[in-house]
Amino acid sequence: MCGGVTVTVPRRPEYMNSCDCSACFRLGSLTGYFAPDEVTIEGETAQFVRLDIRPYIAFVFCPTCSASVGWTSLEPLDRMGVSMRLFDPEELVGVPVRFPNGREWDDESAEPPPARHAEVPFARDAPF
Repeated sequence: MCGGVTVTVPRRPEYMNSCDCSACFRLGSLTGYFAPDEVTIEGETAQFVRLDIRPYIAFVFCPTCSASVGWTSLEPLDRMGVSMRLFDPEELVGVPVRFPNGREWDDESAEPPPARHAEVPFARDAPF
């Protein structure tokens, strides 16, 4: 938002998640996924790691304006989350949006719970 951090990705994401876990809901996340080596983050960033659950991701944000950049994994993982709200909404029109049930997901579950809603294409006037 302030211009202190810029994020570059090579293409539109295959899909975006509108998760409702306690962190994503509060951050207003709309997350696209990319391999870490495909994402370029320029500028000073800060990280936050939740300690109230098993720490497995670090939320990355701008220390000046607090804009969410996304998240990186603290464990070996072939993807990272990028906040698609940093990009022009017109560039995202048509990208599928999924609605994972993050509030019902726990560390012990091997499989995620069913989605909260059916997948929809992103639209400029989307209510999420």
